[in-house]
Amino acid sequence: MPILILIIVSALSQMMVSNPPYSLSHRASVGHTHRRLTETLNVPYYVGEHFTEEYTGMNLKNVERSVEDDYIANLRNNCWKEKQQKEGLLYRARYFGDSDLYQRAQKMGTPSCTRLSEVQASLHG
Repeated sequence: MPILILIIVSALSQMMVSNPPYSLSHRASVGHTHRRLTETLNVPYYVGEHFTEEYTGMNLKNVERSVEDDYIANLRNNCWKEKQQKEGLLYRARYFGDSDLYQRAQKMGTPSCTRLSEVQASLHG
């Protein structure tokens, strides 16, 4: 009996969760194939065929705010990963006295961090 209740609760929770109306990448499997750009940050995102009919005015602004929030969260996460990778290489280079690895680590870029700084400057500047 408890297992049946667990299955029913799980099934109900699955039905209540809806897919977002957009994706940050092209996802034909869920119908997000039409590319758009947000008005504020020009973030590319993908929507379904009937998106423009269903989302207008404040609804569209709310979706675009969510798109930009997700985009910024992804940039923050990727920036953190890039910094960790760079710091790890620098640490290994110092530990093993490898000057070539040290130079390579010093030159390693952090493109997500750069883009995040640009986005933050455009929002607050």
